[in-house]
Amino acid sequence: MSPVRVLAVCAVVCAVGCAGCGRQALVPGSAYPPAAAAASGHGPASRTLAITARWPQSGILREDATASDASQVLDPAAGVLFALVPATLASADGPYALQAIDLRTGRMRHGASYPVSGLALASGYLWVYGSTGRGGHPVLDEADPGTLAMIRPVPVPGGSGVDAVAPGPAGSVWIGTDRMLLRMSAHTGAVLTRVALSAGLQLSDLAAGPGGRNVYASAWRLRPGGIAVLVYSAGHGTLLARSDRVPLTWSVGWAELTAVPGGVWVWFRTGMLGVSALLSARSLSVVATAAAVATSAANSPVTGHGTIYSWASGSASAYGGGTLWVATAGGLLACVNPANGTVRAQEVVKSQQAQPVITLAADPPAHQLAAVIGTPGGHLGVVSITPPRLCWS
Repeated sequence: MSPVRVLAVCAVVCAVGCAGCGRQALVPGSAYPPAAAAASGHGPASRTLAITARWPQSGILREDATASDASQVLDPAAGVLFALVPATLASADGPYALQAIDLRTGRMRHGASYPVSGLALASGYLWVYGSTGRGGHPVLDEADPGTLAMIRPVPVPGGSGVDAVAPGPAGSVWIGTDRMLLRMSAHTGAVLTRVALSAGLQLSDLAAGPGGRNVYASAWRLRPGGIAVLVYSAGHGTLLARSDRVPLTWSVGWAELTAVPGGVWVWFRTGMLGVSALLSARSLSVVATAAAVATSAANSPVTGHGTIYSWASGSASAYGGGTLWVATAGGLLACVNPANGTVRAQEVVKSQQAQPVITLAADPPAHQLAAVIGTPGGHLGVVSITPPRLCWS
């Protein structure tokens, strides 16, 4: 799995919230908890992670520098950050140790080590996945998010590796290999549904539609290039629609997905720059792009940071609380109407050095976002963001 895929997996999975009772909200403007500072060995996070913006933000957690190579999943409802980090500074290619960090206290729990670095939270379980061994062998291990204990290794028929994991209906998960989609029971690991991708396609990402009726897939078109986006029924795997039209033809490889009630948000690179678009659920026709949404282009900076539809370096997104949330590596934060792609509100991070948002997760009851960000020193950190009230539908 490439570094881009490792980071983007988090952006897709963070939209999945686990039910949590008695959780403490991420309080805007609060200082780094003293207990967390003692547990992590770092000083107040507000000094190292402070971002000046009209969307109030506050530091929650500063992580160790080795976490820059980690695959991370935020669960703001439970107040936990899950991560697969290299076991040692010299082991950037594995093995990877599973960790869970309490965002309120900074206390860390440790799990088993794995030879692969993919991590997802789906259907109530953690899934560690990837490819290992000479020639590539698929790995899919199921773990308990409460104890971090491995429940079972799940055999994956076919393919050289597992590329993506998404929630499925009725206690199941969808997994994607290079040429196959499999729906598996989260309780037994049994294969329930099997779908082969069309010839010439190689899987890039999966996203489960809110409501559990659809599952979206993005795939590379090996020839003539670009990407295809496909939507299937989540239960039976019936192909409902496929699109590989402009702007999808501009992609130079992978594409990432975030599902929303009326369709799917897709973003990909065209080279040094990137493009995002909103596609409809029924036909995967283009609902919104930079050209189609005049209000978005008018409200966004024309140069420098770009727009949420045309950006440099990177982008991340999540769905939650009736809103599509988008961040770009240039420092643009936006809440977007998921039905038509118009921007409800946005803010450009004002700082001496942009601190890109790598992963977003919405916490609707608290009306806050949690975000994993990059810091100037090469660390990763976690901040809480309080968007304007008009962002929440």
